[in-house]
Amino acid sequence: MSLSGPLLYFLAAGVPLGLAFLLDISLGDPKESSLAERLYPPVLVGNLALGLSESIPRAGRPQREWALGTLVWFVTVGTAVIVALLLCVVLAPFWLAFLQVGGPNGNVRFWIPAIAVLVLFVFWTKSLFTTRGLVQYCLAPLGKPLEEKRTLVSRVVNRPTAELPDALLNSALIESLAENTTDSIVSPLLYYAFLGLPGAVFYRSVNTLDALMGHRDRHWIHVGAFAAKVDHVANWPGERLSSAFLGTGKRAEVQTLYPEVRAPRSIVAMASSLGVRLERKGSYVIGKDWAPPEEEDVRRAARKVKKASLFALAMAGGILGVMAVVGWTFFL
Repeated sequence: MSLSGPLLYFLAAGVPLGLAFLLDISLGDPKESSLAERLYPPVLVGNLALGLSESIPRAGRPQREWALGTLVWFVTVGTAVIVALLLCVVLAPFWLAFLQVGGPNGNVRFWIPAIAVLVLFVFWTKSLFTTRGLVQYCLAPLGKPLEEKRTLVSRVVNRPTAELPDALLNSALIESLAENTTDSIVSPLLYYAFLGLPGAVFYRSVNTLDALMGHRDRHWIHVGAFAAKVDHVANWPGERLSSAFLGTGKRAEVQTLYPEVRAPRSIVAMASSLGVRLERKGSYVIGKDWAPPEEEDVRRAARKVKKASLFALAMAGGILGVMAVVGWTFFL
């Protein structure tokens, strides 16, 4: 019996996503500096963006820096999305043909190209989100001596850690877990569900450029302004969903040191769910009257992230089902 209609389209997009999720939770991310990591789309995008953006002269001309930084954004993100679109246009027909007649009818001429395409799609899809890798990085500093813990935490978060006490190190790890629930899990799966591999590549490229360029120091504030703004907009739905997936608890009071500082919703939700005080020095305090976090609270946060990833996968599967029924096949 040949597959057709909504079931065909659902499986065409759903099977690579499901296999990528299984690959993620079983093996995690490739080892640093390995060939697999060097070929990861986010790594390739980051290297391209970093090379182009570092060539922009910083000569005290904010408008020129902003314009060139914006151009780098369009070149980098556009290149990544075009490659993903070409992959779908050129290679997806082999995978569809296999699902339609190759697998059910045992026609082996579809097997080799279809499986090769599937492996490539799974690799690309897996590269766009991470659960196990996120949890491993954030749990690795636990139980270490203070100085070693500070060093390990500095590899996870984008803030000075050399003088942070243990409670603020734990807070940094919990904040990273919460914020990356949006960036590394919920948003990529959401964009994949609606727009397939090109959509997920678009989001992950946007997020990667914000991580590289969207800083407020003098070197990046103008060059990365556009990247930071687009990332904020692109994260709007995912941040709200991740906040819901992380759970709720007591209402957390949020204090910011400056009007322009914003505590991400997912971090506020995590603080509320755990009932602990989260603080980023010089930026914000969430739940100022609550107890500071201990290492067991970091582990609790990690468990919440794992549950949130399952919710996100179920959400993506449901959306893919609806999209297949209504005939939206852009992802192919």
